[in-house]
Amino acid sequence: VISSAASSSGTQTYAEQTQMGFLGQLQLGWRNKIFVQAAARSDRFSSFGRPDDAFFLPKFGVSYVISEEKWMTIPFVSQMRLRAAYGETGRSPGAGAALQTLTAAPYAISSSSQAAGAVPLNPGNSNLKAERGVETEYGIDWSMFRDRVNFELTYFDKTSKDLLLQVPQPPSLGFRTNPFRNIGEVKNSGLELGINAKILTMRNLTWDMRFAMNTLDNKLTSLGGPVATGGVAPFFIGNTGRIQVGYQLGAMVSKRILSIDTITKIVQVDSAFTPRANILPTFEASLSNTVTLGKFVRVAALIDTKRDFSVYNLTDYFRETQLLRSNARLDPTVLSTYERLRRYGNPTAGQPAFVQTGGGAETVANVNEAYIIPGDFVRFRELSLTFTLPSSFASNMHIAGGSVTVAMQNIALWTDYRGPDPEVLSNAGNQFDRTEFLTVPTPKRTVIKFNFSF
Repeated sequence: VISSAASSSGTQTYAEQTQMGFLGQLQLGWRNKIFVQAAARSDRFSSFGRPDDAFFLPKFGVSYVISEEKWMTIPFVSQMRLRAAYGETGRSPGAGAALQTLTAAPYAISSSSQAAGAVPLNPGNSNLKAERGVETEYGIDWSMFRDRVNFELTYFDKTSKDLLLQVPQPPSLGFRTNPFRNIGEVKNSGLELGINAKILTMRNLTWDMRFAMNTLDNKLTSLGGPVATGGVAPFFIGNTGRIQVGYQLGAMVSKRILSIDTITKIVQVDSAFTPRANILPTFEASLSNTVTLGKFVRVAALIDTKRDFSVYNLTDYFRETQLLRSNARLDPTVLSTYERLRRYGNPTAGQPAFVQTGGGAETVANVNEAYIIPGDFVRFRELSLTFTLPSSFASNMHIAGGSVTVAMQNIALWTDYRGPDPEVLSNAGNQFDRTEFLTVPTPKRTVIKFNFSF
């Protein structure tokens, strides 16, 4: 019962946010060849610092089915469409971001009683506004061999301004969390390609395939200019991420190892932090195949990959440098002398683990590039078998129809990442951090699904 507890406590939170918006869209077509689309959206949020601020988001698009022109004849091409679009997007601050002052902090009067108290939580930002993105797209869609093969190719270029970032504040201010600021600019661009193909179309056998891929070039281009004029200096976010102009958002940084002498055990490092790896993959691709046998059996398989990104293996860092309880640290035969120096630095008593170019000492806390590991992988993500009940069998069961599906998920993983799984992160809620810490790999699953209609 509650009265038997040594101590009792209660807590509550309350958040309220109001949003008002208007949305309209118009689409016009001419001779089934040219289509024009125009749309607009206006929003206001109570989380804005200034109550009278609203943001307007326009959108324009045009597409031209050029294959409808009589003069447009390309061998094997059934249909071709050119398209272009311009649009703006907005991201609102979260509830309470504009004004967060105090948070409850009860304090002990005696061993059995507490009194109410409060401490500074966040200074807020009375000038906070929405993050705004401006994007243009250009694309072409075409089909070949009587629509048996379809292609979709798109190039996109997006610039986001007034980024909503939590900028670090001096601890002496006394606030527990950092306020949001509208600062900086980031650019995203890349290509997207999709191919759908009917490989086989026979009386009792069909084979459909889809290949999709995309590239991404993400780069922070501004943090508001020089600090003296209101800009922000590069700052850390997450475990190893850094917000720094010229690199990907949250790019992993470390003090770079310049040289390792296996005789003297001296490991020289740079005196400044240097971005070492991306957290966002710059290339993704997937391949799916669906085979239908007769009228009742369908087999589907999916394989995908992500490339050119890294994961911070905090699990190994913690076990090897904090607990000192791992085979890599305790067993001298697991790692070479070079790799041990790269991970832990100089083991000689009285000597610094790492030496900066200027002669100063450095620790493994800032020289952790050995734990920033490429996470590139190929995964056999799913294999499924679906059996559709014949109509005669369904009728005998007094149902309109049904199917049974058996699916196996996360069947195989090919990667050089030394941790459990490059996709399993301990900080999935932080979009600017990719850290794995004491996690377990994605489980292999077998799912059986029954679907009946009456």
